[in-house]
Amino acid sequence: MDTPAPIMAEDYKYLTFRIEDNVGIITLNRPDKLNAVSWDLAEELAALLLKLRYRDEVRTILLTGEGRAFCAGGDVDFLSGEGDRPMPGTSSADRPIPRSQRKSPGGPFFEVMRQLVLVDKPVIAAIHGHAVGAGLAYALACDRRFADSTTKMAAIFTNVGVAPDCGMSYFLPRIVGFSNALMMVETAKVFKAEECKELGLIDELVPEGKDFETAFEYARMLAQRASVAVDAARRLIHMSQYMTLDEILEFEGAIGVCVAGSADAKEGTMAFMEKRKPVYRGV
Repeated sequence: MDTPAPIMAEDYKYLTFRIEDNVGIITLNRPDKLNAVSWDLAEELAALLLKLRYRDEVRTILLTGEGRAFCAGGDVDFLSGEGDRPMPGTSSADRPIPRSQRKSPGGPFFEVMRQLVLVDKPVIAAIHGHAVGAGLAYALACDRRFADSTTKMAAIFTNVGVAPDCGMSYFLPRIVGFSNALMMVETAKVFKAEECKELGLIDELVPEGKDFETAFEYARMLAQRASVAVDAARRLIHMSQYMTLDEILEFEGAIGVCVAGSADAKEGTMAFMEKRKPVYRGV
């Protein structure tokens, strides 16, 4: 009998991270703030996702939140300008906005969205409680969303007098459709779990407390597949969102040749010919 792989945990201040069965499990860890995203948490998360792109022992990623919520959006202290780092429009001579932030006001908040795509591995969301604002945007950037019956979602930005950000304008209409996206950003309405499922915000609706378990099983299943091929397939689907047919055909051909040279491609072909289950190594 194979010995189970050890669970490896790593220390971070605003999130937790561990690897189990080749699944990298990221947990937002500000439960007292319902995992609202601060500047520092976003920096940690974006940096971790960048590293995970190059860590081959992690084949899939699971994103979830500690405590009662997935993520209650952006941290109120930062949004109000009362935190350690001023928002654009709230700076003064005593509290100037850093130069890097002037060039990219969204800073690490926006970089998280880029890295959720650029990580080049499936990212699965396990959602419970509130997933609103930036929290909803981060969930929408994931490949698949498993949510339990306590879930509430909203593009809540206009409720506090701000415009959508963190990629909401990109992902929301692609997932719920143009008209529903307009309704959500204009009204900032909060939707319950069943309504979220009907809108397409949730892919799998599960009983209360089962979101992590079911999301992890799905992530582990993907981790057992031919990871080079899975990652390439994911990249092609993302690329297809902004390319013409001719362009995507060119990239399918180029990427297909690269993937065909992988060890897992050879294993998959031989297993098919020998009528047996393939054993993929993720290389």
